[in-house]
Amino acid sequence: MLGESCHDTNKFQREATDEARIAHTARIDPFSEPACRDRDKKPVHARDQQSPPPVMQSPGSPPRPPHPVAGFLDRGPARHFHGRKQILATFDGLLEHYSNNATGGTFLIQGAPGAGKTALLSECGRRAQEAGWRIARVPGVSALRRPSALHSSLYSGKSLLDGRVIDRSAGSVLEMLRGGVGPLLLKLDEAQRLEDPGSDLDTRSSVGGVLTAIHNGHVGRPLVLLAGGLGMTRSAFGSLGIERFERSSFVELERLDKEAEQAVIRDWLTVDGGANGDPTEWIDAIMQETHGWPRHILSYVHPALDRLRADSGNMTEEGLNVVLKAGREHRAAFYEQRADGFTRTQRRCLASIFENLPTGGSTTRSAIMSALARKHGEATARKLFHLAQHRGILQMTADGRYAIPIPSMQAWLVEDHGSWWE
Repeated sequence: MLGESCHDTNKFQREATDEARIAHTARIDPFSEPACRDRDKKPVHARDQQSPPPVMQSPGSPPRPPHPVAGFLDRGPARHFHGRKQILATFDGLLEHYSNNATGGTFLIQGAPGAGKTALLSECGRRAQEAGWRIARVPGVSALRRPSALHSSLYSGKSLLDGRVIDRSAGSVLEMLRGGVGPLLLKLDEAQRLEDPGSDLDTRSSVGGVLTAIHNGHVGRPLVLLAGGLGMTRSAFGSLGIERFERSSFVELERLDKEAEQAVIRDWLTVDGGANGDPTEWIDAIMQETHGWPRHILSYVHPALDRLRADSGNMTEEGLNVVLKAGREHRAAFYEQRADGFTRTQRRCLASIFENLPTGGSTTRSAIMSALARKHGEATARKLFHLAQHRGILQMTADGRYAIPIPSMQAWLVEDHGSWWE
């Protein structure tokens, strides 16, 4: 039943390891330079990365994925982009309004991990550039509070100092933005990192002041902050004093519709894979596994490309079975990556909360906290809840409850870590 105590047969010495692991994870400061640098590192494709040697695991440590997953964490523009037409039309309209009225605002996209936020940010940026806007990627939250960090931001491979995009002589980030000329779009990914209860008051005040001026159109030029992040990102803005978003400037990103999903998979199989004949059977089979989630589509189309190339573009039943098996493994590896930082005991505790709920079902924050606190204590329960949000494992629903945002993620958690494993 929901809220019952989580069973555990491990010895007490494991609790110290669990607490230390969570405490270490919770100390990561998104305003710090190391955190920003790590976030901006270019991912390495799995094919370019050698498998690490086997490592012995201590009891209670989280299980390791069966293979490297770096190739399935690619971030950036989608190779084949379909759908999101209404969102893009709304974004285009806002850009035109801001450009014509020398004002600006925030366009926020939030959603579950793997929903395609980064690809949509890239597509929005591409369309803005075509409309004459300069596009700069914010390299980290520090660029919103330190002029020297903003200097390192680039647009089209050039420094923002070129062409007076920002004012070199200004002493603050806000004045640098106000002193520049021309329409400018700042792109900030992983924007949920704006929420950091541990940061000092001066830092939060400085960042909040810059974001508020942009959000309210008080910079004196066409300037937009295009931000994307996980499901608590809007709350992160709220923690900095930005509570209100117009409906047109806030997107809760969901899965692709079936037409768009089908088009994306078809392009991968035919354009990149060189599939011979009608790929409908393969497309339908893959769609039964991916359910519109862009990250899962990548998990299946990459092994599909490998198989098609090996079979000279021929689509066989045996080849499809190999693709589906590999795709499921890659999908599970992605979930393992999202759950990194949680020990087996902690994962089992989360699983026990959701195993009696229907797929996609939700529960209250108090019920989750109660179950976690009974096993790990109130202080660690709060850290676990916060970590689950920042890992995209928990997301607030429209009615203020909490759910695991991707149905297959809930199934994975319950099947791999449910109470019957104890």
